[in-house]
Amino acid sequence: MFRAHPAQGDTRPVSVAPAITIGLVSLVAACGFAARPLDAHQAAGVFPPWWSPARALDAASRAGPVSAAGRAPFILVVRSPEGDVAARLRRAGALFVLDPGLARACGA
Repeated sequence: MFRAHPAQGDTRPVSVAPAITIGLVSLVAACGFAARPLDAHQAAGVFPPWWSPARALDAASRAGPVSAAGRAPFILVVRSPEGDVAARLRRAGALFVLDPGLARACGA
């Protein structure tokens, strides 16, 4: 039975972890949906930061011509008339793919 107040002497902490987890997952999902590339012909790939700049550039180049780089050398913008740039960046090793407008906020 649900009790609005814990019984006298009940010192078990109320667990808020499930609520916090649901909230964080929802926030990440909403941000991810809002950040997805709007144009199939251009996208910014965020590659693993532990990769060397040369490795990230090589991987992004496999997805298409690199048109810009972020302040961080692992954020690279690819533009290609062939489209489907986001999927190609993911296959090349990007951790996630953003709209290039968001990459500009990172100094691209």
